[in-house]
Amino acid sequence: MRFIVTKDYQELSQVMAQLMLKHMHSTKKRVNIAITTGETPVEGYKLLAAQTRDKAYFNHVHYYIFDEFWYKDDPVGICRASLDRKYFNLANVADDHIHNLTEVNKDRVDNEIKQDGGLDLVLMGIGTNGHFCGNQPQTFKSWDEGVHTIDAHATKVIEDLMVQLLHEDLNSDDETRIPEHYITMGPKTIMAANSIVFILSGKAKAETARKAFFEPITQDFPVSIFQLHQDVTVILDREAASEIIDKIK
Repeated sequence: MRFIVTKDYQELSQVMAQLMLKHMHSTKKRVNIAITTGETPVEGYKLLAAQTRDKAYFNHVHYYIFDEFWYKDDPVGICRASLDRKYFNLANVADDHIHNLTEVNKDRVDNEIKQDGGLDLVLMGIGTNGHFCGNQPQTFKSWDEGVHTIDAHATKVIEDLMVQLLHEDLNSDDETRIPEHYITMGPKTIMAANSIVFILSGKAKAETARKAFFEPITQDFPVSIFQLHQDVTVILDREAASEIIDKIK
């Protein structure tokens, strides 16, 4: 596991974009990258888009959305819509190079990724409760779980998140629009990726970083499983690294 500590969020964004470009500049015929919808990568996505937009030599790069759900009367999944706004539109990514999770393909996505050569890179943030992708604590049965659905009422955290997104992303108070479940890539899917990059920014993520990478592996803090992955890079600004800095020197 490699740790990169940056002086601030802006430098973190630059390093994130550089690492993604490194994977994209590949001699492989196809490069498959799964990317996060969170707020932390927003500036990095802007930098990346400036480097990739309308560049034919990146036509071999394909992007995967690793979790998704649809509110009633919303034709586009909330995660796809978020990534359209934060990266895909900025980079002018062709629609056939964006691979959505859907109700139709969810049971075959793991096999399709394998047939397409596997995930070369996964870019993820980490929730303060240790969730990754849509895998909140107490929402999966084993580490061997691939793409799966999670009930919207599985935990109080999920229920609150669904309401928050309804209000903030869709500007609606109509809770009848909340879906009954969502779809996410599971631990098995992400563990099969060749490389993983985590990004953490701010003091609020300091304890998260410590628990994720230096405390016991447990399903109560799901992201801890990636201590066992063979190729993980963690990019943190100084605030996020404050509780692990003595451990990574």
